[in-house]
Amino acid sequence: MSQVLKQQTDPTTLQAKSRFSKSLFWLGSAQVIGRVVRLVSSIILARLFTPEVFGQVAIILTCFELICTPTRRITSASLIKMNDDELAASLPNANKINWFASITAFVAMSLLSWPLAFYHQDTIIIAPMILMATSYLLLPIGMLHAAINLRANNMRVVGRAILWQTVGDGILTATFALLGFGIWAIILPKVLVILIWIAIHRYHNPLPKSNDHSVSGLPIPKMFNFGSMVGLSDLSISLRQNIDYLLIGYFLGLEALGIYFFAFNTSLGISLGIIQSYGTALYSHLCGAKKDQQKVIASQELKARYSHSLILILKIAIPVIALQTLLSPIYLPLIYGSKWIEAGALPVFILLCLSGLVRPVGEAASQLLISLNKSRLNLSFNLGFTLLLAITIAVCSQWGLVTVALGILIIHLICMPALSFYIQLFILSKQAICAEEEQKNHSKRFNQEVHHDA
Repeated sequence: MSQVLKQQTDPTTLQAKSRFSKSLFWLGSAQVIGRVVRLVSSIILARLFTPEVFGQVAIILTCFELICTPTRRITSASLIKMNDDELAASLPNANKINWFASITAFVAMSLLSWPLAFYHQDTIIIAPMILMATSYLLLPIGMLHAAINLRANNMRVVGRAILWQTVGDGILTATFALLGFGIWAIILPKVLVILIWIAIHRYHNPLPKSNDHSVSGLPIPKMFNFGSMVGLSDLSISLRQNIDYLLIGYFLGLEALGIYFFAFNTSLGISLGIIQSYGTALYSHLCGAKKDQQKVIASQELKARYSHSLILILKIAIPVIALQTLLSPIYLPLIYGSKWIEAGALPVFILLCLSGLVRPVGEAASQLLISLNKSRLNLSFNLGFTLLLAITIAVCSQWGLVTVALGILIIHLICMPALSFYIQLFILSKQAICAEEEQKNHSKRFNQEVHHDA
């Protein structure tokens, strides 16, 4: 017990907590400010565009997100864990993997546009989807530099990149919408602002060069395999977050999807931005646990960091979501227009808002498992939850959008806390017990050796 108290008051631990709080502040502030700018553009879009257009946009952006997600951390998850010499030696291989993944993503999304257009009987989405796919080809220019900033816990720069990318997207979207660009007003800016993200990450951030030529880089197959497992875990999370769009579009059509897409983004836009920033900061925070100390100390510190970070994000997210839910009947028709109330968006909005209360718990659990090299277990959990969510949506779709939103709320309220409880009870506790046993065995062997030598 005294060891735990000592660990909690250790200056290094306190410094790590402070650093995590600052990282979350920079990323969260960037997301919130960016979402405010996006809010202004969404007001314009909500008043200019019909639910059908929102449905088309939802299909395009959902496909983009699902295809892009496995590529985001395909190399950075490995690079963040490396020491300086291993990092520098592994960068060329990482760059090759990034380009391979990005080109594959571009081809996949371009080809996917045709069957989707055929299914929805809407050829308008083909050209915007192919244009959106070209953004994949820009990402490798900045991916290594972004990984360097994440590894250095330089969240001020990471937050700045997110902020100005989002601000640029919001301003361009509003401008193009007012100029009558139609669906292109939403798609074109999302491609252009990637250049902002690249420029900020590359600014005064040269890639390191190895001083120790005897150190060999991580081989491409090993890096790709680890990155693929992390990418699949991220994809399972993204699929969990986006499968509702796919299923609602399938069961209820583009107009219902447009209403749901509007309600989801206006209700969870800000809170999901905070949660996404939290996940980005948390992974680097957990990977920074003391690796040079005794394993039992490292295990205790990891548990302390996880618990502290989860409490911190809940303190931020719960008041924001509660206030948003209470005020929604007032500001939703006032800001976005009464047509969305008439379309039935308000109850969907409120139920989705409430589901955001437990979403940080699931994000924290996923990042913890990845940091413990349990990406396969994380993938299994997320695929299982996604399957439950898909079944829930498929069944609830028979009674309309409000029932779908209620089902989504209930399954989040049950599964997210259950997952967190399982990890606390079986993963972290088991790791601590194993570390203590290993330390006892080590001490026993050491005492025997000292006695024998004497």
